[in-house]
Amino acid sequence: MRLLNTMFIASAVVLTSCNNSGGGTSSSPIDAATTEAAAPKTPEQLKQELILQEQAAPLDYITVDGTMNADRIQTRSEGLFHDAAYEADWNTIYGTIKNSATLAKFKDVVVVVTYYSQTDTEISSEEKVYYEFYPANTETPFELKVYLPQEMAKFGLKIKSATATD
Repeated sequence: MRLLNTMFIASAVVLTSCNNSGGGTSSSPIDAATTEAAAPKTPEQLKQELILQEQAAPLDYITVDGTMNADRIQTRSEGLFHDAAYEADWNTIYGTIKNSATLAKFKDVVVVVTYYSQTDTEISSEEKVYYEFYPANTETPFELKVYLPQEMAKFGLKIKSATATD
């Protein structure tokens, strides 16, 4: 019986200490700090946070696409007994640089043009820097005259870098 009483008292002590350890609604300094940190941000703070986020990752917001057309020059004028003759001179890439950022403005965009063979092997590439400003939510057209490697079957465009501005 003594053993049973001792176990009962020990159980009561353990249960009482568990209920007093933290199940109450008392406030502590940690709770107050958490409440202050969760205060809503002002629109200006949110705007500044978004600008910083976009400026930190320009390649997430600047994209490029384009098509290529062969440019020809006339080598012989049309005559009475023959048509005009043309020769391929160079090619022009007609493209668009797009800034999809909400607020961030970028400049000095570096576009890489890569030439590929029929078997998708990279033949060569070249870089072109466009020293312009690209405001948020804009599309800016560009033209780039290129001379193609003889083995080229296709080409690709990508953005290598861009600089954020204020």
